[in-house]
Amino acid sequence: MNFGCNFAAKLYNLRSFHGTVDKRAKMAHKKNNRLTHDGRRIAKRLLVLQAAATLVLVALFAWIYGPSGAITASAGGVISLVPNAVFAVYAFRFGGARSASEVVRSFYAGEAVKMVLTIILFAAAFMTLNGPWLPLFIVFGVVTFMHWLIPFLNFKSN
Repeated sequence: MNFGCNFAAKLYNLRSFHGTVDKRAKMAHKKNNRLTHDGRRIAKRLLVLQAAATLVLVALFAWIYGPSGAITASAGGVISLVPNAVFAVYAFRFGGARSASEVVRSFYAGEAVKMVLTIILFAAAFMTLNGPWLPLFIVFGVVTFMHWLIPFLNFKSN
């Protein structure tokens, strides 16, 4: 009988311990929202700019190659946009000096998920599409490297 009481007490302590961890994580997340707000705003602006560039390039390749060029060009945009959006979600989850280790972990996790997702999406495109491959690679390259333009585009957080 004593074993059952100890087990119940340990289970209660475990639940309350997890409750405090969850509360601390929620508090840190709420507290750091304003710290990561500017970064999230810039990431959203960049994703919108990347999506607009994708649409322009898809229209261009639809005009040059026809429907098959438009499909592969849009696949190139999706292969770049989706992993970038997932990385942005991971990258700006935490902020501040107290969560420095969480910031680093979330950046590494976001980059890992971004790489794996890019590989999976490329594999899916190669297995399902038959169209010209040049539009796919050009759109992917242009959209992927657009983040290098941020200093020149004067993206400010306000």
